[in-house]
Amino acid sequence: MIRAAAHQFAQRPFHDVGLDDILSEAELTKGAMYFHFRSKHALALAVIDEQLAKTGAAMRELVGRKLSGLETMLDVAYLIAAEDVTSDGARALLHLLPVVGRSEGLQATVINNAIATCAVVIKRAIAEGDVLGRDPQEVARMLVALYLGLRQASDLDEPEYFLRDLERAWTTVLPSVVPADRIDYFIEFVRRRTALAVKAATAAPTTTATDSQDI
Repeated sequence: MIRAAAHQFAQRPFHDVGLDDILSEAELTKGAMYFHFRSKHALALAVIDEQLAKTGAAMRELVGRKLSGLETMLDVAYLIAAEDVTSDGARALLHLLPVVGRSEGLQATVINNAIATCAVVIKRAIAEGDVLGRDPQEVARMLVALYLGLRQASDLDEPEYFLRDLERAWTTVLPSVVPADRIDYFIEFVRRRTALAVKAATAAPTTTATDSQDI
């Protein structure tokens, strides 16, 4: 049921998705759904919780690789983008947060946590000399806003187009925060990451974040 809900919420706005759409795809009855979830809203929250757990685990793995701070920040950005274009769960999460999450303060919590996590990595990048001495919190806020805005202005249904847009965004922003003697390395790093992400995204079928779920 969570898989079916993630797929529906990834493809259409929350208010356009009916319970019958989810139940038809899941091949379940309303009685089966109400045994686990009291409403479509509760089911949407389950999709959000599942994807947050998955994304959090993937980000912790990236941080554990001990790359430099800015390399880690870029890898996190491409991880999020790659999931956004290939995973129903990831796309549903960011579609649902402004609708379901706003009324309960969940959207603000998720975004603030993302900014705080990025700020820790940016602080490390500043200490390593790869980012100019700015307020890590403000740089992190700018980067989170950049991504959220990009997914509205670009096209998630065209993976290569979206990932190339992300590359252009990074190559535009990086010169304003990276020292001149380091910029060439990180521009090339972005290009390599884009190429890898495009190759993986265009080869991979769309999946859900909850393939292991039986509900």
